[in-house]
Amino acid sequence: MTKPEKMEAGTESGYWGQLKEEIKRAAPQLGIDQIGFASAAPFETLRQRLLAHRAKGHESGFEEKDIEKRVRPELSLSEPQSMIAIAIAYPSKMANPPKSEPGAYRGILARSAWGEDYHHVLRNRLARLETFIRDRVEGARMESMVDTGALVDRAVAERAGIGWSGKNCSIISPEWGSWIYIGEMITNIPFPPDEPVTDDCGDCTACIDACPTGALVGPGQLNAQRCISFLTQTKHTLSDEFMRKIGNRLYGCDTCQIVCPKNRGKNWTHQPELQPDPELAKPLLIPLLSMSNKEFKERFGSSAAAWRGKKPIQRNAVIALGNFKDRSAVPHLRTVIMEDPRPELRATAAWALGKIGGDESMRALTDSLGQEKNEEVLEAVQEARAKLGAAGKTLFYGEMDSPIGTLTLCATDKGLCHIEFGAMSERKQELERWAQRWWGEAEFIMNQGKLSGVIEQLEQYFAGSRHSFDLPFETLDLQGTEFQRKVWRALTEIPYGEVCSYKNIAELIGNPKAVRAVGGANNKNPIPIIIPCHRVIGAGGQMVGYGGGLDKKETLLALERL
Repeated sequence: MTKPEKMEAGTESGYWGQLKEEIKRAAPQLGIDQIGFASAAPFETLRQRLLAHRAKGHESGFEEKDIEKRVRPELSLSEPQSMIAIAIAYPSKMANPPKSEPGAYRGILARSAWGEDYHHVLRNRLARLETFIRDRVEGARMESMVDTGALVDRAVAERAGIGWSGKNCSIISPEWGSWIYIGEMITNIPFPPDEPVTDDCGDCTACIDACPTGALVGPGQLNAQRCISFLTQTKHTLSDEFMRKIGNRLYGCDTCQIVCPKNRGKNWTHQPELQPDPELAKPLLIPLLSMSNKEFKERFGSSAAAWRGKKPIQRNAVIALGNFKDRSAVPHLRTVIMEDPRPELRATAAWALGKIGGDESMRALTDSLGQEKNEEVLEAVQEARAKLGAAGKTLFYGEMDSPIGTLTLCATDKGLCHIEFGAMSERKQELERWAQRWWGEAEFIMNQGKLSGVIEQLEQYFAGSRHSFDLPFETLDLQGTEFQRKVWRALTEIPYGEVCSYKNIAELIGNPKAVRAVGGANNKNPIPIIIPCHRVIGAGGQMVGYGGGLDKKETLLALERL
């Protein structure tokens, strides 16, 4: 079917409509499950949503940085006339999946990574479609892309009628559900557009309610920084909260799709490249820890899970072993914490050993202290050791009023350990998280009398009659790394009424290049005011961050200038 060189007026749109229908009929033979056509006009309303998303800090960082490229198809192909969206369905169930057992626990990849890398599959189908069109239209120009392209796949698919954008941020096809990969093509051919599909989520909020980390902050609104699917693809160390909620996921997260009623009973097995190898989709965890780069490429290289390399997979395997509390993994985790060159893996192994517990875990943690130099790893090791060695810690607290608001003071039997800005009723969750980090389970007991001596000294300080505290550094129960305690001790040497910079502190502790690390330690000071981190300002004399807020810092410095 070749477009005639000349046409009567009004017949061209009919020709492109016929070609569009021919393409739709041919789609199954091209390996495409659903296809839709859309206008190539800019996505004007999307621009504002993307700008708001960025302003909130909800982006993943994997997106195209230039928002204009994401909303204007003409920046990817000059003089575009239309766009084509395609969808390919993938399986949601696995036949005879291997089971996790004690000593042989397994992780799991998200369904989007079960088969061959979907980027390759989509590009293959788009290439077939391009060939089909070129055979019929001389001079056709096309620009195909998958999720690594500039445009927002979901926006194109929604406009082209593939499905509606669900509250879980997935495109939900009435026929295929959300178990679909989507790709798109921009072309200079003026295909008539299809009608978008009406949103059919209704009042259902199952996906929002089930999200493990609360990353779905509203219908169709995702904070990627809290999304487990995103977190499993990062390479840095993760917080205790996120590691606990990752469970045994090695790559991605399917929770919001699993609970979606529109996916009920939908499982697609007709695309051979996308069917899972059970041993790849649910691999044994312990062998992953010692996997070489070559082994990783041979085993996972054809999966979408491989794009970030082996580091995230191995880190997530360590997390999974900790969440399983697999004691048989302790010798392997000991090897990681003692020998792995990557500090992120060593820090995560420390967390996992702390979760597993037992004498063998404690020995591995203690032995690692003798050789570890990285501050982040040292902190993780000491946190894990503290949890194993002091579960059930009792902390006493008292409250006092001050010119910078209510202060909550906490102490152990050893001594003062924390000062929090705000009353216990307001800051209890923050205090419990802090205590859990160092001691595991902790009980807070109101005991104003136990803190009365410290409160009296603070009252004198705020009244201007006390310029130093009778609290020797050694009597404080400070939870932190050796480096942090060194910084905190140096802070106590800043005289009343004077200020200094992070650089000054770095030089004072004999490590002049550690300015950034000093800043990090300063920000983690658990006993502000008494350990006067408020006396540290920027190198140029400007105010820098303060845990209680810059207004409190300014008040304290003004007080000391009296």
